[in-house]
Amino acid sequence: MDIVTLLSTDRIAREHAISSKNRAFEKLAELLSLEGSEDGFDNEAVFNALIAREKLGSTALGNGIVLPHASLKVPYAKAALLLLDEGIEMDSPDKKPVHLLLALIVPAGQTESYQGLLSELAITLNRKNLCSTLLELREPELILDYLASLFVQKIAA
Repeated sequence: MDIVTLLSTDRIAREHAISSKNRAFEKLAELLSLEGSEDGFDNEAVFNALIAREKLGSTALGNGIVLPHASLKVPYAKAALLLLDEGIEMDSPDKKPVHLLLALIVPAGQTESYQGLLSELAITLNRKNLCSTLLELREPELILDYLASLFVQKIAA
């Protein structure tokens, strides 16, 4: 499983005027709960889970990238991508503003089975120019295709 199977174009957003980590996490929760809360992807529950995980330690990678993730009582994993024109401050190891937030919600009790995916995401996405490339693409379809190409290249290598 890779991020492209967990992400869809309706869960990719670009925002200009988000000014805080909380507001960014609120937007991610909205994206992750788009299909409704009948499957457990309740907006408030997703937001609270992401914030609670972040309090344990920053999920910032550096290079303007953050991978917030959490487990919830949901039947399947799902991801959302938020791109920010104006970066926000987070506890990034390189102290650079964050422009890309890729959130992942996984089913409770299955966290260990997604550790490999989180590691792969961290390695594959932690590229110096990734944020600027994705911001230039603008369209969710193009962004998803570009992300898919990163994972295909990694698999083929």
